[in-house]
Amino acid sequence: MFRFINNVKNSEFGKRIKEKLYPGYLVPEFKKAMERYRVCDTIKKKPQIKKEIRLYKKFWGCYPYDYFLCDLYRADNQITQEEIINYIPAFFWYELYLPHHTSYNYSQIIDNKILTEQIFRSLKIPQADTFCLVINNKLYSSEMVKSTFDQILHDIKQNNPDKIFVKPAESCAGRGIYIFNKTDSGLYATREKIIFNDNFLSMISRDKNYIVQPGVLQNQDISKIFPGSVNTCRIITENKEGVSRVVCAVLRIGRGQSDIDNASAGGIFLKIDINSGKVGEQAMSYELEKYSEHPDTHFVFHNSKIPRWNEIRKFAVESADKFPLFAHLGWDIALTMNGPIAIETNLSPGIEVHQIPSGGLRQEFSITDPNYYWKTLGKRL
Repeated sequence: MFRFINNVKNSEFGKRIKEKLYPGYLVPEFKKAMERYRVCDTIKKKPQIKKEIRLYKKFWGCYPYDYFLCDLYRADNQITQEEIINYIPAFFWYELYLPHHTSYNYSQIIDNKILTEQIFRSLKIPQADTFCLVINNKLYSSEMVKSTFDQILHDIKQNNPDKIFVKPAESCAGRGIYIFNKTDSGLYATREKIIFNDNFLSMISRDKNYIVQPGVLQNQDISKIFPGSVNTCRIITENKEGVSRVVCAVLRIGRGQSDIDNASAGGIFLKIDINSGKVGEQAMSYELEKYSEHPDTHFVFHNSKIPRWNEIRKFAVESADKFPLFAHLGWDIALTMNGPIAIETNLSPGIEVHQIPSGGLRQEFSITDPNYYWKTLGKRL
């Protein structure tokens, strides 16, 4: 019975039903997008909007949430029919396209930060240092040797970082991270005055596992954009038939009091030209705010390029080569003083953060017939 239900859920019929019930209205970004739509006083004429929505639905077989997420309804956003259907729908991306090309049987080695850290280490992929792993309320070194808090504290004093990041092993979008800043007294504390100590680690690890890492010293030119966070390149790679390539990229940047650059945490992002490393003219947010310069540092984006871009792109491709089990991965890559390192990789990288500043990416992913993905669902099982 379970197998039958699973087959129905993953058939075209099951996916069509799921798409009808797809809770786009529950996604915070979409709710904000609909609020923008309701108050916008420069929208296209209603017949034109209805025509474009019908076009989008007919081509993709999905409701056009992205039509509203990307403000395509605005009168000053007059784009061609081809440009409209170039926007890949979120449902199609997450439910049809990515699962079609990659089996999720091995997703745990990507979804779990502790396992990913160990895999990166074994594959010699440069990454951030690790002070310790907190597993089942016990401390381990990065080599999986049992440790003590005194030993961890000794390593921290030797490294002397400005920040310490305590990340849940299984989380995304920067959720659940504790960020500790070095105080004048030499201790590490969060903005909420939580002190990094043995009691803290024991408390948080009762139900979850964590990885404890120092803050990354990023490249000075990247730091000039915004020094408050590590500003990472989010790069989607594709590995088909043993050949990897970079498909698209954005630079994610923190702002305000944020210590992280995640777009879902209020960060902004810039398109990166994957050939030249040149960034877009304007950074954007999920609220579709546009910035020609950073709102805090006033760094001007016009004519700016990512330093050592060819090195970063090569690093992404070579890293993707080492993961042939996965066709598409979203890499968070930081440029340090010594070169690029992998912060993490994602099996279901968000497409929205790329399409908002870059436009539709259907052609970049070589999607010519969306119906093919609908029709091959049952056959793949």
